[in-house]
Amino acid sequence: MKSNKLVAALTLCGAIFAAPLSAAPILSDIVFVVDESGSMGTVQQNLRNNIGLFASILTGTGQVNANYGLVGYGDYNAAPRMVTDLTDVSSFSTAAGSLTAGGSREPGYTATAFALNALDGQSDLFSFRSNAVKNIIILTDEPHDSYNSSSYGTIDGSAVDEAAADGALDDNNALYNGVLSGTSTTYSYETLITDHGGSVFDLTAFNTTDQDTIEDFVTYFANAKLKETLDFCDLNPTDPACNGSSNPVAEPSAFALLGLGLSGLVAIRRRKAAAA
Repeated sequence: MKSNKLVAALTLCGAIFAAPLSAAPILSDIVFVVDESGSMGTVQQNLRNNIGLFASILTGTGQVNANYGLVGYGDYNAAPRMVTDLTDVSSFSTAAGSLTAGGSREPGYTATAFALNALDGQSDLFSFRSNAVKNIIILTDEPHDSYNSSSYGTIDGSAVDEAAADGALDDNNALYNGVLSGTSTTYSYETLITDHGGSVFDLTAFNTTDQDTIEDFVTYFANAKLKETLDFCDLNPTDPACNGSSNPVAEPSAFALLGLGLSGLVAIRRRKAAAA
């Protein structure tokens, strides 16, 4: 397994050397919407520790320029909150440390609309770049909880149901993905996800302490997101993010991102060696 991981890392390095850097990469603003209920602590830690690996794959070839934002929802107040505005990988990882895991209500449709600045009177506004593809990724093990959901946020004065969340995604031409577990959870979000260019991914592969499983999942997920973003521009060539009019902001170099991702692998190997 160790030799396979080394080969994969060297292959990624080779791809970074070989791939021509686009003068105008696709801009992608990604907001992770993370359930803060009691069962999600391991998922939150894995997101924080592996965002570098995710980013090294998504943006390492220079085809995509990404910023990362974070919404928490379902904590003791249940209402969605901005954990961090769109930012770089390092700042995102630090901010993710303030996610909590103690709530019990999960109004996921409301949190999705919040991530798109779509709630009535929303005070926390995400600073999407005007020419970026918007990507919303929800991580949860519970279906949308509609109990008293109007107190968590409204659209046009009404609680956010599936139709309202669908409208917010349509209005923003946003991609939507779910990292989910449970039949009822998948049923709650699957139509929204597939109607907005995304896929459902298995949360159980990310809700574990087995590092090989986590790394394999993150690698698979990041490659799927890269393909999805490139496919979006194949289908929407006149979108501002895809037609060459973008003006990328500075982000860490491909090698810095790769180093952040691979440093996690080195730390894992050291821990395993020490335990042995």
